[in-house]
Amino acid sequence: MNQKQKLADLQTLARMAARLAGRDADEHVEIRVGEVVAFSDVAWKYPDFVRRADAAYDLLRRGCAF
Repeated sequence: MNQKQKLADLQTLARMAARLAGRDADEHVEIRVGEVVAFSDVAWKYPDFVRRADAAYDLLRRGCAF
């Protein structure tokens, strides 16, 4: 599998993670800490969803049971 395919799979899994968390994966999200914008992008790119996608990808790739 090449890097482009892996990134596409990770995006799919991150979108699923956002949806399971009750968010619209394509919704624009802005998180502020005081005056500082900590995150501003579509929901599926939120670091927590990306980490979940990466963990799920690793488990699926290795064929591990949940």
